[in-house]
Amino acid sequence: MSTTDFTAVVAECMGATAVQREIIARILRDDQPGDINRLQREIIKEFGGNDRIDLIYGGATKIKGYVFESARLPEIRGASALLDFAGIDEVRSICGPDRVIYAGGGSFLAFAPAGQGAGLAAQIERRFSDLTQTALSVVVAKTFHLLELRYGRLAFGKDGMVSFWFKEFQTLWASREHRSDLEAYYYKPQEGEDTPATRFYQRKNFAELVTLLATMYNRRRDELASHGVERSLPFVERLPWVERCDSSDHRPAAIFDEIYRALSEASVRKLAIGRLIKHGDEQAVKSLCREINWQPPEGIQQRAWSSRWKQYLAEQGQGSHYAQQAHAHTAEPAFDTHQIGAAGNGFIGLIYADGNNVGRAMATQHTPQAYAEFSERLEQSAQQAVFASLAKHLQPANVADEQGNRDWCHPFEIITIGGDDLLLIVPGDKALEIALSIGVAFERSLANGPRRRECSGRYTGDDHDELLAFTPEIGLSTGLVIAQADAPFFFLQQLVEELLKSAKKAARVGQGGAIDFMVLKSITMVSDKIGEFRRAAFEGLHCRLTARPYTWHEFAGLLSTLRELKKVGTPRSQLYRLREVLLDARDRGPRSSALEYLITRVRQRSEVSDMWHTHIERNWNAGSIPNATPPWMQRAVANPGEPQWETIWTDLVELYDMLDIEEVETPDA
Repeated sequence: MSTTDFTAVVAECMGATAVQREIIARILRDDQPGDINRLQREIIKEFGGNDRIDLIYGGATKIKGYVFESARLPEIRGASALLDFAGIDEVRSICGPDRVIYAGGGSFLAFAPAGQGAGLAAQIERRFSDLTQTALSVVVAKTFHLLELRYGRLAFGKDGMVSFWFKEFQTLWASREHRSDLEAYYYKPQEGEDTPATRFYQRKNFAELVTLLATMYNRRRDELASHGVERSLPFVERLPWVERCDSSDHRPAAIFDEIYRALSEASVRKLAIGRLIKHGDEQAVKSLCREINWQPPEGIQQRAWSSRWKQYLAEQGQGSHYAQQAHAHTAEPAFDTHQIGAAGNGFIGLIYADGNNVGRAMATQHTPQAYAEFSERLEQSAQQAVFASLAKHLQPANVADEQGNRDWCHPFEIITIGGDDLLLIVPGDKALEIALSIGVAFERSLANGPRRRECSGRYTGDDHDELLAFTPEIGLSTGLVIAQADAPFFFLQQLVEELLKSAKKAARVGQGGAIDFMVLKSITMVSDKIGEFRRAAFEGLHCRLTARPYTWHEFAGLLSTLRELKKVGTPRSQLYRLREVLLDARDRGPRSSALEYLITRVRQRSEVSDMWHTHIERNWNAGSIPNATPPWMQRAVANPGEPQWETIWTDLVELYDMLDIEEVETPDA
């Protein structure tokens, strides 16, 4: 938890006396006022008109456009480190470390003495541009009354008293004219009784100020002169006779080299930082920086995830599977995605995860202290979940580098872990298990008491019943794309964003997150949006050939079913043949294909037949529905005009080669 005492920080920003400091401490406590104007009168008496303080809010915009401008891993690594350094280290340096409430995940929030916020905001925006050249940022600041730090945005009358509080709110709430607007702003509580008082006091807190700042941020991003001095945006002169940067394809090249190609200055900075934090050839890094007459910022190597990974292995993870391997502490980060893919089956997995309804949860944090502690708890949970999952499922790999020399490397790349947001690359044959472990570990660390969550009803197997034994406070939804290591990274990044959005739609409040995935055997498999591709390939009038997205409990069941398929040696030919049979069911209905499935099942060896019966028919809800038609399941939620049946069979076939278990013999019967 955060060790910063924000009562002391606010007092320092206001230059408070001992008496004033005691008032600040009482106001910032997490309780409701008996009489808010009694507090305000005391503030006016002791502070006069000097009860103001500034809040600064902002961060980078269009982050993915900057980070993934190049498909080369060193430049992606360097771009991510530069943004983290600007948004965390430089913000703390400019604002003061104790005044920063949180910083990470592309945004920050900090205190400043009244009247100084706007100047600091402009300075931070300039620092982003100075450091990265092309990354965009937006920072805003606003002055607030002391009382607002605990009770949200307030309206004050000419006498300095609060003119709108719960009594006035109740009057408006009783009016039909204003009720709908108030219901939208003072939203329902996720837990507890839904009363006007609950709604009002849930909304009137410190987080309301953050919402206001976020609105200012969005407006300044769209209107360059809003809420501060006019923004200065990067300008790139594109002369027709200059050679273009190979990474950006539009900026003029600043260096020309057989190794580094033609690169602009912004791309050279990314490459230099990427190599620097990988602990690569320092002479090569210095040579790059001399070419553009630039020095990397001091301390940026601390932004390297590899350093934090080694620290984890030496401390919390010293007993893990990974830490026990011979080269765990001497391996270096992977040079590119080919090395990560070579550590597995030649494929890589891109995992993109994000918390569900985090904004709503943040909006219930009543004080700056609670806001800071909740933000830190989110980030620690995400980092611990990622590190523990990698340490459980991976081990150092001996693979060839770009020159063909074999060496030991860490076969993954953490691009970012910011708050509840994370993006990483792992070997394709371990991606499924790692994604599941991260999702479960994150949600378990944020469990909301020992209450049991409801089962979705689709997967009824009891082998993963422990995943239902807790209700997460924050669910984690995940997009996962598995593709060949040489697939264009910008393409994978677009796909995984779509998959994450799909997973978030399936997640339910209080029930945790969900995962959606796709395996690309070739990049030509999808040439359009994933939703349109799936509607054309999987959906018909009656049946849907996939059950994606899955909740974490269902996904664990899917992987269990897949393991059993491989363990008993299910013939591949039968898997693929039945998938083709199911295609006709899209418009014809499930009956004939279900009959073909049952005939095929009884013709298998007893081990295979028994496995299908248990892990496909009984564990998935087809076995508990009257007139069941395995391998089809009735969809729990199907809108009019949508298919009413779905199956896991196509998903099992798609994932069959992407789950790493012991080699099993699969007779081609």
